[in-house]
Amino acid sequence: MSRLLLLCHLLCALWLRTHAQNVIVYHQPQYAVDTVFPYNIPLLDIDSTREFNSKEVLAPAEKGGEQPIVLAFWLTTCMPCHRELATYAEHYTAWKQQANFRLLAISIDFPHRFRDIARITREKQFPFEVYWDVHRLFRSVMPGGLNGLPQVFIFDKKGQLAYYHKGFQPGDEQVLFERILALQ
Repeated sequence: MSRLLLLCHLLCALWLRTHAQNVIVYHQPQYAVDTVFPYNIPLLDIDSTREFNSKEVLAPAEKGGEQPIVLAFWLTTCMPCHRELATYAEHYTAWKQQANFRLLAISIDFPHRFRDIARITREKQFPFEVYWDVHRLFRSVMPGGLNGLPQVFIFDKKGQLAYYHKGFQPGDEQVLFERILALQ
């Protein structure tokens, strides 16, 4: 009987050891997140070649001086998000000819979907910057906690929240662009 228990114990230990190697453990480090734009949030580009910080990415001087910044939050599994970003991509070149602004699409997907972010961005050929909120920290600083996507925010030249919209319906892109134009 004791040999049988020992054998069962060894088999269980081997099984646990084999399967433990296939488990991905995700630890979210603690960050001191600023609650004032441009925050202090780690971001990855779609190639994941370098971790950025939102303070660096959203800094006005680095990307053409002071200008409105549009943040469009999305998920790879959100079909309204796909429609919104596709509409922005369709109008982006014409909008840039008429206004000085930056548009960033920021995914708040979980880590197992990171490859989907890059794939979708490449397939749809988004002409604007795309980042991944690695630790989903924007939820802690944006109004409403990014509950329900897509959501879009415009920050004026001074970094003050000037516009916020939740959801997407055809025609919302025109309202967004009118708000961008008003901030020129």
